[in-house]
Amino acid sequence: MHILWDWNGTLLDDTQAAFDTLNIMLRRRGAAEITMDFYRDRFAFPVRPFYEAIGVKLENEDWDALAVEYHDLYAAQPKRLNGETVAALSMAADAGVKQSIISALRQDLLERTVVGEYRLGGFFENIYGVNNLDGSSKLERARELAAKIRGEGDADLVMIGDALHDKEVADSLGARCVLCSQGSHAHRRLKRVAPTAKTLRQAVETALGLRPVQPTVTTELNVP
Repeated sequence: MHILWDWNGTLLDDTQAAFDTLNIMLRRRGAAEITMDFYRDRFAFPVRPFYEAIGVKLENEDWDALAVEYHDLYAAQPKRLNGETVAALSMAADAGVKQSIISALRQDLLERTVVGEYRLGGFFENIYGVNNLDGSSKLERARELAAKIRGEGDADLVMIGDALHDKEVADSLGARCVLCSQGSHAHRRLKRVAPTAKTLRQAVETALGLRPVQPTVTTELNVP
């Protein structure tokens, strides 16, 4: 087995930071702020439709400049590891499971955070980010990573993340998926599409087959 971890909202507890960043941007534009419930009920990848839904008029914006603005503001917000990150990674490692990260965060920022700031590099075989700040799909990079891993002999891939997009990635790779509702998406959204845990340790236990798998209500991904 090889676990493919999402980073933001899963191993990194940054939902409040992302939420606060968006509200700063909305205030700058004279738009109404959003609530955390709205954010967790609506946020999705790719992020362009979400920006439009919260009142950012993209026809008046330079997308690259908007992305830079978001990341500059986000970088100034306090963030921390999920309280169970080290325990969950250790649990998987102790079970003999290999682990990698696949993230929509730009590669250099991802490595700087995972390896430099939080000193977690030793847990991972691979750390794969993207080459931009767009907040778009990580699917192509996930396919590259899956091909590399399978070429090394690991056929059983399990995606663990906090978003509907992680399920989309898993489905595209032919991988299993376990979602965790401590991040950017509300539990009710996630449980519609995949087994959903309330903590990272529960997510690892489910991936390892140590916890009963929660029935999936539907495979529809474009739900609010």
